[in-house]
Amino acid sequence: MENTTQQKVNFEKFSHESNRFINKLSEELGHPEEQNRSFILLRSVMHVIRDRIAIPESFDLMSQLPLILRGIYTEQWKFHDKPPLEYDTIEEMKEEVKNLQSRFGEVEFNWEKSTEELISIVINCLKEYLSEGQIDHIRSQMPKEVKGLI
Repeated sequence: MENTTQQKVNFEKFSHESNRFINKLSEELGHPEEQNRSFILLRSVMHVIRDRIAIPESFDLMSQLPLILRGIYTEQWKFHDKPPLEYDTIEEMKEEVKNLQSRFGEVEFNWEKSTEELISIVINCLKEYLSEGQIDHIRSQMPKEVKGLI
């Protein structure tokens, strides 16, 4: 009986942490009332990064994320010998993010910021969990033009 109570407390902790993070991200994006859209953006940016870096690097990245963010990161992830996305420019990366936002259900929404700024804000918020070494590893696997966003 005691073990079940402990599991419930842990689940509530994970839920609280993810809600706190989404609320913080929404604030940083300038739309504190738009948690659902912030979640879609977070998911899109995480997947665009995930699908551009090597699998071992993805595992290192995931190990530093809280449980629910790990779940978001791995959702619909498929094994590939090499990363499936091969964008080389910021424009191509932004296009990938926009495509995922649309696929995940976001309709045109005026963020009042460029997609480049939005990506940068998401990455900066994720730095709460990621070590500087991990950020450097991700940056090293990005095209030259994209490295400045990370």
